[in-house]
Amino acid sequence: FLASCNSPGTTANTASEFTANTKANLSTADYVIAPHDVLQVTVFQVPDLSKSVQVNGNGEVTLPLIGQVRLGGKSIDHAQQEIAEKLGKKYIRSPQVTILVTKSGQRVTVSGAVKAPAVLTIDGKLTLGQAIAATGGLGELANANRIHVARVSNEQVQDVVFDMEKIQSGAVADPILQGGDIIVVEDSNTRVVLKNLKDILPFAVLAAVL
Repeated sequence: FLASCNSPGTTANTASEFTANTKANLSTADYVIAPHDVLQVTVFQVPDLSKSVQVNGNGEVTLPLIGQVRLGGKSIDHAQQEIAEKLGKKYIRSPQVTILVTKSGQRVTVSGAVKAPAVLTIDGKLTLGQAIAATGGLGELANANRIHVARVSNEQVQDVVFDMEKIQSGAVADPILQGGDIIVVEDSNTRVVLKNLKDILPFAVLAAVL
């Protein structure tokens, strides 16, 4: 990564703004369904139509009566409404559909000065500290004060630098990661800045749907 964070299509947020935005995006209504997510679809008082399904690589699931439905890329609310509409057209009067994500298929990439760079699956909640720990921790040459979290949002790359020492001391909240996030840990000899959208997007897509 060699280009400036201020390149076109790239924004730099403060850690507090990033954490606040993450918490807002974690609500059920805003969660975006992705390939390989496992969903529990429940139709109220119709147990025969309730089913646990996995979203395939094309973002589709197969449900009783209505068959194949594309849910990938849709919010939980939107997906619930779509299934309810399809059931309501022919089969059930005013169906009440709820969807629970029981396992997320979304992933994040951890690279740079960690002991074992990896692509991690988000299963429930994954924080930056947990992601670093899952790669074996920071390497010997890591700069614990400069850990980047890059996220593509609204066709822009948000690059936020976190200080792991402050996170571990409780001075700064440990940010919750989202599918597609890219974590890059600087080493003590190299200052890293993340590229613009066209350079980082393929990695974000890979982490989200691989």
